[in-house]
Amino acid sequence: MKSKDTASIRTLRRALATLGSEERLAAELQVSVLDVSSWLSGERVAPSEVFIKALDIVARTRPGSA
Repeated sequence: MKSKDTASIRTLRRALATLGSEERLAAELQVSVLDVSSWLSGERVAPSEVFIKALDIVARTRPGSA
């Protein structure tokens, strides 16, 4: 199901914006870039543990952090 706007997709997009690239997000989540792409597009649903890791990325981000 493409173009679905779910909490998981929104969180992954936020984590992507935080880290700056799908490659960095994939590395942080310890998954492949293809997985990240398919989750962001809505082709597949991210597993709950990935969603939680993405929430952690977003939550730990503070202005001025690298």
